[in-house]
Amino acid sequence: MSYNKFKKLEMLRTQFGINEIQTAWMPTNLPIFPKSPILLQSLQDAKEEALATEKAKSEYVIVPVLKELRRNNPHTFSSFSGYEFNVDVKSGLNGFCDFILSAEPQRASLTAPIICLVEAKKGEIETGWGQCGAEMYAAQIFNEREGNPRKVIYGCVTNAFSWCFMKLENKQLFIESNYIPLTFTAPYEVLAALQWILDKSLANE
Repeated sequence: MSYNKFKKLEMLRTQFGINEIQTAWMPTNLPIFPKSPILLQSLQDAKEEALATEKAKSEYVIVPVLKELRRNNPHTFSSFSGYEFNVDVKSGLNGFCDFILSAEPQRASLTAPIICLVEAKKGEIETGWGQCGAEMYAAQIFNEREGNPRKVIYGCVTNAFSWCFMKLENKQLFIESNYIPLTFTAPYEVLAALQWILDKSLANE
């Protein structure tokens, strides 16, 4: 079994004792993220592409957003796309992750995962909750093994235009009930949420 086999949250409860709580846990007054002509141009270009597949949405929408987060936080974190993250094969905590952000900047290998991002299958956000939760739990175990425990691991499931943020703390998986929308002209609320999560993660809060 691998991460994408965790199709239901019940599997996390049964196998790892992780309970989910769907609630509004993120602040509503997030700091304003700086506007970016580079990102807006990238998203305008994306409008001309056929965004019918997960790969296309990832390449033309999600990746530019993550690049903008990096531009706003130089030399702060590393990002890994399609990374093979094998933590516990027997438990199914293995396989490839869509995106992982690490607290260690400019690294070629993963050292301190803090944020796991999963692309929603068939565009349906809820189908990615289990997979994202499993990846977050694996990140928690990985950090503890490496002697770098984190109080909270964050995650997100997105179909590029709707973003559902999550956090794992003390085997409680909090799923934000208010999804954050992203449009070609208004990506900044999502970036503000990512920035807030990044700041919290780097501070290990």
